[in-house]
Formats: sequence, C-alpha cells, structure tokens
Amino acid sequence: MTDTLDVLSSGCAGETISIGDLTSTLGPKCFAGLLFLLAAPNMFPTPPFVDIVLGVPLMILSAQLIFGVRRPWLPDWILRREVSTEKFALVATKVSAVTRKVEIVLKRRLDVLTGTIGRRLIGLICLALAIILVLPLPLNNVLPGAAISLFALGLLSRDGVPVLGGIATTIASAALAVGFGYGVFEVGEWVSQLIE
Repeated sequence: MTDTLDVLSSGCAGETISIGDLTSTLGPKCFAGLLFLLAAPNMFPTPPFVDIVLGVPLMILSAQLIFGVRRPWLPDWILRREVSTEKFALVATKVSAVTRKVEIVLKRRLDVLTGTIGRRLIGLICLALAIILVLPLPLNNVLPGAAISLFALGLLSRDGVPVLGGIATTIASAALAVGFGYGVFEVGEWVSQLIE
C-alpha cells in the first residue's frame, strides 16, 4: 500500500488523480485497497464535505463486500471524481507515515476473521461506519475512518489482528455517535421545557 501511494503521488497519472486511476493502479488488491484509500484521509483534517464525498463510495463498496463481490464496481460518475495530484500527495505523505510502520508487523494470521464469512461481516460493519461517516456530527470522521482503514489492512494482508483493532475502534465510534445523539436529545428536552 505504501508503494502504491508513492507511485500515485509521483504524478504518473498526471496533474489529477481519479478514483478510476486508483482502481487500475491497485490491481488484484483493488477491493481492500480502495476501502483503505477512501477511508484513511478521514483520519486527518479535511475540507468540509470531503467525508461525504468519500463516504458514498465507501457505502457502495461495503455493500458489495457483504454480498461477496470479488471485483469492486463503482458507477462512472464516482470513478471520474478527481483530486489534484498535489493535494493527494499531501494526504498520502501522512498516510504513508502510518502504513510504513504498520506493514512491518502485518502477516497472515487468524484467517477466520478475513475468510468468506469474516469478509461479509467486515462489509456489514464498514457499511454502518460509512453511514456514520457522512452524518453531520462534530469530529465524526476520525474513528470511522480509522476503523475502516484497519479492516482494509486486515483484508489486504489476511491478518486478523488489524480486524480486531477495527472492531475495537468501531465500538468506540458507535459509543461516540450514541453519546452525541443522547446529548442532542437531552439539550432538545431542556430547550423544550424552557419554552413551555
């Protein structure tokens, strides 16, 4: 994955990089690789609405993972979405700093978590995380982005340990979303009592 990021950042695709460029560069690792590349930027500060732009294809890919699709499919309007190579390189530099360290320890283990059933369960969890990702909640993108990235790394290397990390991060993300929702409900109740 680090090598892929370096290749794309080098400008080999031109002045802009599209999601279609990502799929062709990733080759046989396309499914998990796309999940990672679309989720990882959410772990860092991004411009407004980027989480939504990245969240929609994440939902589509996660749904396909649930149904056991082996080769990802995305509509043309998503494949044509572009970002400047310069901006991509800035994000890739941050992501590569993480992947270089992680790839050293990744190895095939706990196969049951990345097997056929495991992949479908990961798809289900990633779909829920992608939905959380696009919700207008403050600081909402970091944990779902991290969780999907961990699941993707687990699928890429057939390593169940990152999958376990993804499950733990998913629980934290769900707790944060529920806590925020409960807080909004309580504030709403308080405001309604004041009005009455």
